[in-house]
Amino acid sequence: MSLRDDLQALVQDVGVHGPFVSLFMPVHREDVTMEKDRAQFKSLVSQAQAEFGERFPDADWRPYGEKFGLILAERQLISGTNTSMAIIAGPDRVYQYFMRLPLDPEVKITENLYVLPIIENDQYNINYDLLALEKESFRLFSVHDHDVKEVDLPESAPTSRPAAIGTELKNGGDAQRSAGPKGKSVFHGSDPKEAADRADTERYFKMVDDWVRANISVPTHTRVILMAVDEVQGEYRKISKSGVLMDQPRVAKMPPQLDKNTLHDIAVELKAELRTMAKNQVKKATDDARSGNRYSAAVPDIARAAVEGRIDTLILKRGASAPGAIDFNHVVDRESEEARANNILNDIAVVVLSYGGHVYVQGEDGFQEKEVAHALLRGRIG
Repeated sequence: MSLRDDLQALVQDVGVHGPFVSLFMPVHREDVTMEKDRAQFKSLVSQAQAEFGERFPDADWRPYGEKFGLILAERQLISGTNTSMAIIAGPDRVYQYFMRLPLDPEVKITENLYVLPIIENDQYNINYDLLALEKESFRLFSVHDHDVKEVDLPESAPTSRPAAIGTELKNGGDAQRSAGPKGKSVFHGSDPKEAADRADTERYFKMVDDWVRANISVPTHTRVILMAVDEVQGEYRKISKSGVLMDQPRVAKMPPQLDKNTLHDIAVELKAELRTMAKNQVKKATDDARSGNRYSAAVPDIARAAVEGRIDTLILKRGASAPGAIDFNHVVDRESEEARANNILNDIAVVVLSYGGHVYVQGEDGFQEKEVAHALLRGRIG
């Protein structure tokens, strides 16, 4: 489930009531007993319970305590190569995230969701399917970050060219023969076996593309990256109409062995390319918004645009904070004591996500002095 889906589910569950308890902590992968992580988790839960009681004395802690207890009882608190863990708990649901973003131990007790660390961790984690295509067969791998899993394809999938279109050569036979000048025999025409093979390859690639369109494009809209040698890349892209095949990046090779290490290395390279592409797209979108009068860097104006659903993309400065709060009725409060102790940038991010917008957390590059946020608007200002 994506962050946006999690956000919508939590809002639907708790309405305007809240509150939310968020725990962030590093994990120790080298500690096989997980004693350090369990001790740290218990300490954070104790801290959260104390702060919760002070902040919301009339609220019931028990639903939160029960959820944290279930997590503590799990056999493992870590997953894969992740370095941190984040937990967001509302009265009715709890979400646990394993993250590569380094985090310090932290507790947040808030009326709104606290999502900035999760956004920063997830903002360039692009899920995609890796289509490993050859003239005679294809395999499909599902990729999330660096994690690669082969998709168990049904028997109906055209995974093998011979099985999909048969092995009989069409238009086979010898080259045509005709009489030439002075009665000499002349052989002419193209090699029928070669022509038939090209036709069968094109036919097979169309079957693969049709299957991708029916089973990926329509139901999931997951993007597809093609891994194939240059010749296959060109031939398949000529006929592809799936709508999910990415032009870039592409893997213009076919390793002899698609083992775990090879696939991991490919995923790492692709993530770096996708990250660079995404950053360039955000920069271009920012430049276009500035030139098109669809840009704001003033926090009060950004907050107002957020609750009006006018922000397409929000870019926040890493570690930045601004006083204020936005509740679930989208009322902006910058005056009360409680609001002044809150980071309105987080609340703006929640609102933007709830309206289907995009949120990024970036370093200082691109921010002028005292700027903490950039908003790319859906319409022109004024």
